[in-house]
Amino acid sequence: MYYRSDWPEVGLPTALSEKSLVGPTAHVDDDQAWVQETKVSGARFRWVAAPSNFESNLYRFPMWSLHVEVNDVDESILTTRLDSVTLREYITEGIRQLLYVSPWGAAYVSSKLVKNEPLYDALLQAGFEEVEHRRLYMCKVRDITSEPLPSSAGNIQLTSLAAVASEQLSAYREQILDICREAFEQKGYSRHFTDSVLLERLPGIAYILAAMELNFKHVVPSHFLVAVDIGSDQICGFSAVGRKPGLGKHMYTQLLSAVRKAYHGQGIYRGLTHLLSQTLPQNALLLNVTHVGNHAIQRAYQNSGRVRLADTVVLRRVFDADR
Repeated sequence: MYYRSDWPEVGLPTALSEKSLVGPTAHVDDDQAWVQETKVSGARFRWVAAPSNFESNLYRFPMWSLHVEVNDVDESILTTRLDSVTLREYITEGIRQLLYVSPWGAAYVSSKLVKNEPLYDALLQAGFEEVEHRRLYMCKVRDITSEPLPSSAGNIQLTSLAAVASEQLSAYREQILDICREAFEQKGYSRHFTDSVLLERLPGIAYILAAMELNFKHVVPSHFLVAVDIGSDQICGFSAVGRKPGLGKHMYTQLLSAVRKAYHGQGIYRGLTHLLSQTLPQNALLLNVTHVGNHAIQRAYQNSGRVRLADTVVLRRVFDADR
């Protein structure tokens, strides 16, 4: 069996899986990641720290993520002793050691995990703080329940950027950014809008706009879903859908979605969800993440058949150069 501290974030339904670590870089997507392995009572522990080049460049400060994986375990490892050490005790000691040999100097280091998982208390003891509370939903695409746009939506058409003429793309992208500014100028549902360390460097909307520019470069046009008011040629809503890095080859997530305020209440998000269900492979998994306080989007997820997978927190610590 296989344990991973950020299990919901990669689409695992439980912290323990039948998947396994098969090599020194298994499941490490970033070739710049730092990996350290040790063995305890036959179980193989892997610490993985990976730099986020996008966020590091955006905030002009090194940004790293951290998680731990354990192979060749069973459920008892979470509670019973292994040669006088429990998983929690070993991870706590591992964190202490890691702080002395880790690859970062001055850096913002974060970890996404479920409260009460073994790594959670260890990070708190090591000076990490909670900066975000997240809620994850998952379902198979074929299980999404949705409806097309209602007839009352009038001249609104659902399509993707793949169907948009090349000469219109620039104007449509700018309209999408305008919707982001309208929706997230004052408030957003992530630590980029609330973490004082990040806000000292940039407002939250700067993160959203930079992420959208990245989406324009990397999301395939057919997965950039839009609602267009054909009477005014105005984008009134969008959903950018990308592959979700993790253990599954066919896992997707909605990177960002928003509807222009003037079009709220017209069923546009439901319509985009219906288009999404027709766009992605039917056997694919869809993993959605939002803040625990974003009740409106949670209702939308639940109404469309998405199943709550887990609640996670983001813990972070800012290290100075001479730590």
